[in-house]
Amino acid sequence: NHFNFHEQYLNSMVDRFDSGLIPDFFAYFREPWSLLLYHDRFPELRREIVELLGQSDQPGEQSISEKVCQMIDEDLTVEEKTRLSLAEEYAKSLAKTAVENRLFSYLTYNKYHLPHYAGQNMA
Repeated sequence: NHFNFHEQYLNSMVDRFDSGLIPDFFAYFREPWSLLLYHDRFPELRREIVELLGQSDQPGEQSISEKVCQMIDEDLTVEEKTRLSLAEEYAKSLAKTAVENRLFSYLTYNKYHLPHYAGQNMA
């Protein structure tokens, strides 16, 4: 079930469709990149990542997730400058490292079921 997934989860589906790179959605979702989406443990991985993004680097600080929610609450259209600032903050955060470590751990543990994905030592 791919409902409620951001299009980035779906391999930048909107951009690819707009560029004419997706003539058949059924074939698109049978491509090797999509194996992770069908894996029985993928929903658990998503929940864990959401949890990691909800943790702040320092006590009393807002988490990345809280900052995004606040931006959306204040204004549904987030300016490019604000998005870039948030992306830069995320790139320096402990959350990014934690998410990457969890993802690589997941891929390593499931490498026989998900052989098309690069591991931590390959990236």
